[in-house]
Amino acid sequence: MEIFVLVPLILIVTFVMGILFKRIGLPTVVGQILAGILLGIPLLRGVLFDSESSLVIVDFLAYLGIIFLLFLAGLEIDIEKIRETSRESLLISLSSALIPFGLGFAFMILVFPSYGWLAALVFGGAMMVTSEATKVKVLMDLNSLNTHLGAIMLAAGAMDDIFEVLFLALVAVIGRGGGLLELAAIPVEIVVFVVVAFAFFKVATKVFRYLDRNGGNQAEIFSLVVIFVMVLAALSEGLGIGYLIGAIAGGFILQIAMRSIHEHHRKDMIKVTELIALGFIVPFFFANVGINFEFDTLFSSIGLLVATVGIAFLGKILGCIAIKPVSRLTLKQLYYTGWAMNSRGAAELVIALAAKQLGLIPLEVFSALVAMSLITTLAFPPVLARGIRKNPGLMDMAATETVKA
Repeated sequence: MEIFVLVPLILIVTFVMGILFKRIGLPTVVGQILAGILLGIPLLRGVLFDSESSLVIVDFLAYLGIIFLLFLAGLEIDIEKIRETSRESLLISLSSALIPFGLGFAFMILVFPSYGWLAALVFGGAMMVTSEATKVKVLMDLNSLNTHLGAIMLAAGAMDDIFEVLFLALVAVIGRGGGLLELAAIPVEIVVFVVVAFAFFKVATKVFRYLDRNGGNQAEIFSLVVIFVMVLAALSEGLGIGYLIGAIAGGFILQIAMRSIHEHHRKDMIKVTELIALGFIVPFFFANVGINFEFDTLFSSIGLLVATVGIAFLGKILGCIAIKPVSRLTLKQLYYTGWAMNSRGAAELVIALAAKQLGLIPLEVFSALVAMSLITTLAFPPVLARGIRKNPGLMDMAATETVKA
């Protein structure tokens, strides 16, 4: 199908589905993902995506959607809240990564020893990751991004992305038969990124101040914002630490840099970026998650699928609750944080696809991981929406057991 027909069609279907789900009290992201699943039904998919170029363009728009969504999160969230919650975020990130990894690795070794330890390593790694993009959009939909628990969910997920980067590097090295030297280069790449990002921050601050004082219009400032975030995303991707890190770091850096301009200019710029991103670009990411879902994966190995989904849910929720003895959060807050960390989205798909292409996992394991990714992504939004409705103080309450069961 012609791309000029396909793009508006995707926007129309995601818009309608998003509005419908918003009307029944659920985040719009659920409707957008289901819209993608609808468009990805084999019969429709064959008509809509009858050329490789259409898939490439939609994939590109989806990647832009992830970048701008995480950039917006970094731009809008209160940095002070991130500082205040850094201890809780680190504890949650570590526990909700290590426990699911251990459960997944042990399951594959004990139940499917014939797959080998490499398949078990990949399976455990897929249990470990979380999806920042889905989490950010849900928190935005529920007006909960700039809350105490929202900041913890975001920061813990960002730290989890670091684990994902390290794990992907490990998978790639193993798949290529590489050595420890490639792994040792990762900390160096991170340092290079930090240094370059700091230099960009200095330059951006001066340019924003110059434009603000010399009659720069919104179009010029917006162009600078787009250039900045895309360069940082490209830099972090080129260094091998992932474009997601560059996108969210770009948001944090620009948030600080834009303090040098008038407040009304800053608010206008954030609003314009939000409207363009959420209204046009971001829907392609969530639709793409559904479009790329293979229906036959649901039936390739029902037993393995059920076990995979069970380990995914149990691992993340248990991983968050496990830190209760050293956390100021309530059990209810940790429980819902576990659901947030359980949303895998595109992050888990990247690991599964990379491992499959390198021949590290069999098809049935890949299929189970893909299905699990979609199920966990769809499960989180309604659960958190219901939790907030039942417990109005959930996202900001003090660490006392006062929420409803």
